[in-house]
Amino acid sequence: MQAITESFTPVSKDICIRGADIVFMTDDGAKFHVHSYFFTRESIYWQQKLTGHNEPHHPLSKHYTPNDPYIIQDVDSHDFRKFLRVFYNTRYGDYSFFSNLDWVDILSIAHKWEFPQVKILSKLYLGKLGYGVVERTCGVHCTRIIDDEMVDCSYPRQVYLISCGHEI
Repeated sequence: MQAITESFTPVSKDICIRGADIVFMTDDGAKFHVHSYFFTRESIYWQQKLTGHNEPHHPLSKHYTPNDPYIIQDVDSHDFRKFLRVFYNTRYGDYSFFSNLDWVDILSIAHKWEFPQVKILSKLYLGKLGYGVVERTCGVHCTRIIDDEMVDCSYPRQVYLISCGHEI
């Protein structure tokens, strides 16, 4: 079983992808010029937020630019950058730069924003690292092992990795 490792540290503050059609900005002012395609294709949540429809290829309802970005308030820039690396990876299928803690952050965002395939990918990699995914809903409730869905959205950061009985 692999030991717990530090999270990767990205080099640049902003991400600017050629051909990007949307700009997201996190609370700390980092801007992400990316393709809305991944968001509207993979997430019903983002289909609704960005197009107002439930079909993945519907046009954006508004044009978000560097001067008028879509503000993300529920995910910080460090975690959003990790999440984007799932789609914008320099080597197809190689996620070796992510630690188990990175996968927990990615899983949390994928759950919050309804990215089912990213949730599956996160759980797959956590399993390969020798960890099971667990969510503790609160101190008085029992800890539940999650098979397919995380149960309580109100505690998105309360995701634990189980390894030899230890919690992270």
